[in-house]
Amino acid sequence: MGDIKVVPIVGGVVAALFLPLLIVLALIVVGLAGMDTAEAQCDPTGLTGKGNQQQAFNFFVSAGYSKEQAAGVVGNLITESSVEPALRQGDLPGTVTHPADVVDSSLGWGLVQWTPAGKLIKPARDAGVDDATIESLEFQLDFLKDQLDGDGPVPEKAAGDHLKDARTVDEATIAFGYHFERFADRDDLAGANWAQRKADARTVLERYGDGASAGECATAGNGGIVQTALTLAWDTPGHGHDPKPGYAAAEAAYNGSKGYDELTDCGVFVATVMVMSGADKDYVRRLTSSQREYVRSSPKYEVFEDLTNEGQLRPGDIFVHDGHTFIYTGNYTGGDGKTYNAASASLTEHVPEASRVYFSDSRGHYTVARRSDD
Repeated sequence: MGDIKVVPIVGGVVAALFLPLLIVLALIVVGLAGMDTAEAQCDPTGLTGKGNQQQAFNFFVSAGYSKEQAAGVVGNLITESSVEPALRQGDLPGTVTHPADVVDSSLGWGLVQWTPAGKLIKPARDAGVDDATIESLEFQLDFLKDQLDGDGPVPEKAAGDHLKDARTVDEATIAFGYHFERFADRDDLAGANWAQRKADARTVLERYGDGASAGECATAGNGGIVQTALTLAWDTPGHGHDPKPGYAAAEAAYNGSKGYDELTDCGVFVATVMVMSGADKDYVRRLTSSQREYVRSSPKYEVFEDLTNEGQLRPGDIFVHDGHTFIYTGNYTGGDGKTYNAASASLTEHVPEASRVYFSDSRGHYTVARRSDD
């Protein structure tokens, strides 16, 4: 279809820095208008991962697509645009063309090579979106998701339905490529074009599939917990009392605890994640002893009292005892190049940031709680 192709961005750097904060602030406005938190759970906030391919893959997984479906989309995007949101049709990867220079062109542009380029740019501008945001990876992924959901100015619900029906990575690659991209030689299913797209999709699944949880928006389960925790917490340790942009606003919107150093409170962080992700809007907002009692007594959770190794864990598991709590995320690489597998705050010591899992400390052994519908 020549609907979307993507290129690395220059002007989008500023947008990437401020979009998470702007999105959280927007969610606050919606929340004040009376919207239940769970209604927003399938609108991912912020991007996680290293590089455009992994961020795009994680985005679709966090939006409720299976890992195979997400990989099928990204496998197509690699062919279409090298997953570069400012790439114009026919240009070499790494070439940036800004919206103002392509809006009236007949060529494709952006992640999926929207054709003509104005198919994306014009309705976005009409909605008041600035050009720097339009050429950002996050905005274009949101726009594409809306299309697949049948929403927005250029709906593609039929393509989205075919994608959601796919069960294998090859099926997902074909569903998205055939019904959304609609490229010229799509009927040649044995051709080199399809072979490349499917090979790329399989590579994406193999490379990134272990680092994401599928379907959290559909189930409000543990995958959404991980996505939200990594959005709100720094991906490195050592941040003291300096919260990641967007966390203070999220805490105010989804927790509301006030008083003693709430931005470094471990229980406040875990509760904010649980509510904001849509996993549990009733989660106790503060005080680890009360949170421990809550998960032990709630039918929403499967509780383990004697786990001792990481092989027994699932991403999204909550560690809690009378004194501390944190979230197991599964392995991820921080901005310092080191590997972490948890996110935690520590009262008066540090805001939510990267850490590593441990099963006991001087205050005793941790209870591990897992959402039972995961």
